Amino acid sequence: MNAVQLLCTADVHLGRRPSGLPAGTDTATHSPRVGLEQVVDTAIQRGVDAVVVAGDLVDRERRYAEAYGVVEQAADTLDAAGVAFVCVAGNHDYDVLPRLADDIDGLQLLGRNGEWEQTTVETDGVELRLDGWSFPRRHWRESPLASGGFDNVSSGDGTPRVGVVHADTSGADRYAPIDGEELATTGHDAWLLGHLHSPGHRQETPPVLYPGSLQPLDRTETGRHGAWELRVDRDGTVTTDRLTTATVQFESVTVSTSPSDDFADVVDTVHQRVRDRAVEQVVGADLFVADLTVKGRTDAHAVLLDRQRELLEVELVEAGTTLRVGEVSVETTPAVDLTDRAGEDDPVGFLAGLLRALDEETDASAEPYRDLIASAHDRLRETHESNAYRELRHHDDDYERPTEVDARRHLRRQARRLLDRFLAQEGGEQS
Repeated sequence: MNAVQLLCTADVHLGRRPSGLPAGTDTATHSPRVGLEQVVDTAIQRGVDAVVVAGDLVDRERRYAEAYGVVEQAADTLDAAGVAFVCVAGNHDYDVLPRLADDIDGLQLLGRNGEWEQTTVETDGVELRLDGWSFPRRHWRESPLASGGFDNVSSGDGTPRVGVVHADTSGADRYAPIDGEELATTGHDAWLLGHLHSPGHRQETPPVLYPGSLQPLDRTETGRHGAWELRVDRDGTVTTDRLTTATVQFESVTVSTSPSDDFADVVDTVHQRVRDRAVEQVVGADLFVADLTVKGRTDAHAVLLDRQRELLEVELVEAGTTLRVGEVSVETTPAVDLTDRAGEDDPVGFLAGLLRALDEETDASAEPYRDLIASAHDRLRETHESNAYRELRHHDDDYERPTEVDARRHLRRQARRLLDRFLAQEGGEQS
């Protein structure tokens, strides 16, 4: 049966560079620009009928100069191959994308000024209608389904329909909040959404797909990223195929140590766990970046704290993919039983009790240290509210003040370091 084929993506954020890459990595090699170029190549190779972007093609208005040539080249290449290039604007490019669409032939913008619009994609006698809505300003607190023109596009004539919108189904209220259950009542055969960077289906009937960020933009965006192929048959049957077009993939890797391990043993374990994780994830990217957490009671605790940066030098190759370590967190403890020391009237006893309370995370165990935890939380907030963080607070929409969980994490790290020093002093005094 003939079908219309779409190559779908969202949250490209042209103009940004991924953060969290290992030192010495060329960020341009893994930029959103490279991701978009690969999407264009993939679209032509697979013979799709349209490339559809569900918002935030461009990071911000200030990226206009950088984005213009990239978008123009993509539009020209797709147009020459007979592939439509259809976009809606998101909260990041609500102002810049309309300007680009006015000036670049082949780039079609749907839903300008927050008014629903539609266009038709046709192949071999099969028609598909795309209904789209764009952000009219940076923040939009109402459901796009309540915006102007939706009544017109929501009526069907038997033609298969796919809705395209940049919206938030997570419950946040600043970025076009939308109820997934509402999407099931509109009569559309599928919905393509942008804004949430984690890819995947949010519901199956009808399919509601977040393609996720095209290239992972930081180490929190783990897993496979890339474009999705969406196929719509004449009768409205929808199938999707996840493609790995991203050049980089982030993953978290935990390494467990044993009491007798030395530093070389830990390095060997790191090598094996990173390889295993890469194989588990069926990596198709050029670069696999592991954020490493080392845990366990071990005699190598002190050495790991002193030499943890050496683990950043790990570099392996698996099935053509380079494997690197991007960040190291040492959460080991000395190979001594801190339970017996907790509560003793000395610095080791105090720190052992504090660490036990932070690890157990119960009110009873934390009570003796409540004032210390609250003080650490206050100090952390004061630091983040200082002038040094002013630009981050101003430009990052997702910036949040440090929570007590953040304070506990910092406190745990410092307590472990202090405890290690005191235990080392005890060992020196006994020798």
